[in-house]
Amino acid sequence: MNSNSLPSLNALRVFETVARQGSFKAAAAELGVTQSAISRQMSTLEEQLGIRLIQRDNRVHALTPAGDALAPELSRVFRQIERLVKRTMKNGDQARRTLTLGISSELLRWWLGPLLSEFNQLYPHLELQCVQVPEYLSRQNEGPLTHEILHGELDALLTFSAPAQKAIVNWRLTEPRLILIRPTSVPVPNEENINEYKFVAVNTNKDWDRWNRAYEGKIPAENVQFVNNTSMAVELAQFTGRLMLLPECYAKAATEGDLVEVPGFSLDGKHGLHISVRRESQREMAIVALINWMRHVVETVGKEK
Repeated sequence: MNSNSLPSLNALRVFETVARQGSFKAAAAELGVTQSAISRQMSTLEEQLGIRLIQRDNRVHALTPAGDALAPELSRVFRQIERLVKRTMKNGDQARRTLTLGISSELLRWWLGPLLSEFNQLYPHLELQCVQVPEYLSRQNEGPLTHEILHGELDALLTFSAPAQKAIVNWRLTEPRLILIRPTSVPVPNEENINEYKFVAVNTNKDWDRWNRAYEGKIPAENVQFVNNTSMAVELAQFTGRLMLLPECYAKAATEGDLVEVPGFSLDGKHGLHISVRRESQREMAIVALINWMRHVVETVGKEK
């Protein structure tokens, strides 16, 4: 008998059920089909094999010697198949992994979000669940964010600057370069008149103070409005004609806001973009995949520039 003439797996399953249940009626109930369907499957199976498997005498469905030999072997095979399928399904569930990433709405909108489709294509078994966190790490939020990482509430954290906790490992993804931007409607400033301009700055971005000192503290305090995040700063710059210091990785924010770089006023800051994870989970395959992909993203964007 060649492989093309072997009986169907369904027909063998029907026979195994009939033999185990001892009747067509009980087999039909277990398999959710009619008794006539069971009868047809059995007749087809016996015809294909060329032997009788069941004696049909006075409604008693006793097994023939051939059926008696085949039935227990089929039961063993189907139990093995069932175990294999369950194990495969279990392994599949374990292979799927949801990573909880702490990320600000700014970083999601202007840096990571447009690239997520590539991540999903490369790692279909990984799902990124994004949780809102501040974009800048500060003394006020470092403790709570560190707690969330160490207690598994966050698998990874994406922020400017990084936690100092020894049980957390950090990778710097981007250089901390900042650029000065202006609305296109605002004249280009120079070092002589820069102190006459109005500014907006993110109060948790400590590089603002360094930038101001680098230009001899020329910006009067009354000319600077501090806000809580880059989204608000960008909108104020756009709608009130203010200048602002922007991390270079937020270039998309400047483009969307019709803002352009002011040449000659950039700064190499101290607080580049970091990804942070628990030290004990840094070698987990899903974490490694996420970190390597983000590094790849940074390298690709850098080459495109």
